[in-house]
Amino acid sequence: MIRCQHCGHEVPEGSVFCNHCGYRMSNEVTCSYCHEPMPSTSVFCPHCGKAVDNAMNVASRQANRNQGSPRPTTYNEQRQAAQRQAQRQANAWKQPEVEPEDDDDNNEGGGGRSHYDRNLIIGIVLAVLAIALLSLLKHCNSQENDRLEARADSAALIAEGSQDPLAVLNAELSRNAFTDDKAYTGCAVRFASTDPDTPERIVGVTYKDDTDRPFVKVYQLTRDGAQWKTELGQTKYYDGRSIIMDNSSLIADGMNVPRAVTVDGKPCLYFAFLNHLKGAGEGNNGRVTLALYDLDAKKLTTLTYDGQIRSRTDGRQYVYSHGPLENTNSSERTFLRQEAASIGAIKVATQDEIDAEEEAKAKEEEEKALAGEENADKKWEHDNAENMDKLKEGEEVKMKPTQYDKPIINMKEIKDKLENDRYLVFLDTKGSVVGFNKSSRKYFTIYGGKNGAATGISFSGDNNVLIKTGGGNITYDLVHDKAKNAN
Repeated sequence: MIRCQHCGHEVPEGSVFCNHCGYRMSNEVTCSYCHEPMPSTSVFCPHCGKAVDNAMNVASRQANRNQGSPRPTTYNEQRQAAQRQAQRQANAWKQPEVEPEDDDDNNEGGGGRSHYDRNLIIGIVLAVLAIALLSLLKHCNSQENDRLEARADSAALIAEGSQDPLAVLNAELSRNAFTDDKAYTGCAVRFASTDPDTPERIVGVTYKDDTDRPFVKVYQLTRDGAQWKTELGQTKYYDGRSIIMDNSSLIADGMNVPRAVTVDGKPCLYFAFLNHLKGAGEGNNGRVTLALYDLDAKKLTTLTYDGQIRSRTDGRQYVYSHGPLENTNSSERTFLRQEAASIGAIKVATQDEIDAEEEAKAKEEEEKALAGEENADKKWEHDNAENMDKLKEGEEVKMKPTQYDKPIINMKEIKDKLENDRYLVFLDTKGSVVGFNKSSRKYFTIYGGKNGAATGISFSGDNNVLIKTGGGNITYDLVHDKAKNAN
């Protein structure tokens, strides 16, 4: 009897394999190339010189590396390794998409073992992914908290150390969630503390233009220790108008707008802005609004100049106004009226300019009332009133006839008619005389009856008409539109 080096059991002498563990009693293996026997620990075949890459030797070396000491492979291990090697060589050209699973069990439960290993790996992968996802969510939540804390800290630092009131206003509006309306920041002015009972304050203005209800909001920030207390003071809406708030558009000199002022001993913020009709341009209605915000009373007073939009020689536009829409009896509006003189976007008309405009407007309305063929007699009398007075005094005058494309006489009321190669002349029952130029196809009034209704007409030459009236006779030159007394 001999003892198995692998399991320690006694094996009958001459046995090739152990009858307890199947271990090969000989340490020799067969070369996969020349099939000659060789020691199992060989690196190269002593018969053909090929590198030993058979599965049996590879499995043996791997087992030795894993256990730290040499251990001969069992017969079953050698057989299974050889089968796997042969299978890999046979399928090497196929390049399968999924690597075949090794089945290390030679019994009927090997398939269950393979599925168990695969499920275990899948479970491990899913667990790793879940841990990674939870870690990511925790990181994002931490970042959001850090961002909110950083924003609050940043706002506090800005409010504490910045000398720019606009930066403080923006930081505090953001920190207090006053930015949801997405309004623009217009201006901000700092009011220093004048005594222990009066805290430091900042007053700022925001405005919104791209909505159906544009607005202007006034915020007041009050120093409270190391922090600022922020509150909305006033909101004023300007429906249907476009709001513009900058010194360039206002054509304001220097830094006069905006600024801190004192009116009747009260601290106030003075600012101004444009609020034109939406889409308004040259010749349309425009407005400039001046505003005064009383810090203590939290009261907003405005003064608005309304008028036609015109252009300056430098191309910039202004509002030509006759004066403010509101009365200026209060001290606040008196102050604003005085400040309006420093804003180039406002041009207040003088009294002489207003009088001239009213006169021109009246004349325009009168011309409109005399327009049209139905008012031809009235327009002739209006345009030639002075000429008729001179004609009565014996002067020859140049008359002012108006040309019309359509008839200015009722053909049913014609009392008499004259005609030559160039003209037609009509006398109607009302005593008016009308001419018609055959060449230009135009109608015109010859006599309107101011000195008395015409009673008869006749030619006194090729193109001269003699008009008989109750106040005397008149000769009218149809070619040169001249008239003179024919008595």
